[in-house]
Amino acid sequence: MHDRRVHAVVFDMDGTLLDSLPVVLECYRKTVIELRGQSLTVDEVLSSFAIGPAAVMLAALIGRPVGAEAVARYEDHLRGALDGVAPYAGIAETVATLARTLPLGVFTAADTSAAEILLGASGLRDAIGPVVGGDRASRPKPASDGLLAVCAMLGLPSTSVAYVGDGPSDVHVARSCGALAVAAGWGHQFREDRDSDVIVRSPVELLDLFGVPHTTSRNAR
Repeated sequence: MHDRRVHAVVFDMDGTLLDSLPVVLECYRKTVIELRGQSLTVDEVLSSFAIGPAAVMLAALIGRPVGAEAVARYEDHLRGALDGVAPYAGIAETVATLARTLPLGVFTAADTSAAEILLGASGLRDAIGPVVGGDRASRPKPASDGLLAVCAMLGLPSTSVAYVGDGPSDVHVARSCGALAVAAGWGHQFREDRDSDVIVRSPVELLDLFGVPHTTSRNAR
C-alpha cells in the first residue's frame, strides 16, 4: 500500500484502460502495406512503439518520410475497427466512480488524436480530463514529459498524482517525476517483477487504494 495523499489519477491507455492492442497493431500493419511498406508481423510493429509518435514510427516502418498522410490513413483504419476495442472489465465503472471524487487524466504513447478516437468510442472520454499523447510530449516514454504535461493541465505537482499503467515504461514514467507508480495487473504488459509502488489486480481495487467510497459489484473484479 502507499502512504501519500493522491489528488489526481492519470492513466496509461492501451493495456490499462482499453483492450485495444490487437486492433492498434493491425491498423498500423495495414497502413504500412498501403503505403508500399513491407508486410510486417504484429511483433515487428509492436517493437517499434518505443520509437515515438505515429508519424515517426510509421516512417521507420515504411522506410521513408510519410508525414500526416500516413497518420490520417492509420486513424481511418482505427475508426473502422472500433467494434474490436473495449474497456477492460470493471474499468468503466471504476473510472466513473473515481471521477466523482478525483480529477482524471490520460498520458499515452499513442497520438492524442488516436487516443481521443479510442476513448470516445469506448464511452470513457466524458469522465476523463486532460489527454496527452506521445505527439504532444517532448520525449517519448519512459521519459515523464507527457505525464508532467497532464499534471500541469490539472494544476497539480506530479508528486501528488498517481500514474496507473501496465508496462515497465509506465513505472519509469511515474518514478522519474515522483508520481505514485501503480501497476495495472490486468494489462497485457504486466509482469510480477515490476518495481512499482503498488500493484492492483483489478480495476475496482483502485477505489480502495485511493479511499473512494463505492458499492461496485464483485463482477467488476
